[in-house]
Amino acid sequence: MRVGKDRGPVSSRSTTGKCFVRDEYVAEYARRRAGGECDLCGQPAPFKGKLGEPYLECHHIVWLANGGADSIENTVALCPNCHRRMHILNRSKDRAILVTRIRRSLGNA
Repeated sequence: MRVGKDRGPVSSRSTTGKCFVRDEYVAEYARRRAGGECDLCGQPAPFKGKLGEPYLECHHIVWLANGGADSIENTVALCPNCHRRMHILNRSKDRAILVTRIRRSLGNA
């Protein structure tokens, strides 16, 4: 079923940008440390990945683009909903929850 008028090919444009090369071991550590639960909402991962592991997305509390470090102290594992929430809202209250959670898990509380 087609809806609307066919307007032909979609237009495109070229862009340039900066891409940060992340440490795969930091990301893996964050996912394993989380133990299958989102570091923000505390709920189990909503589904399994291709290899059967709980699906959580790595997120930097202080974004790399804002000078944050690609380190275990700055990286958490979030469910897709919370990850999107952080990128849209980036609320200080949520960041404080993540900082507290990571400090406790690393023994720095």
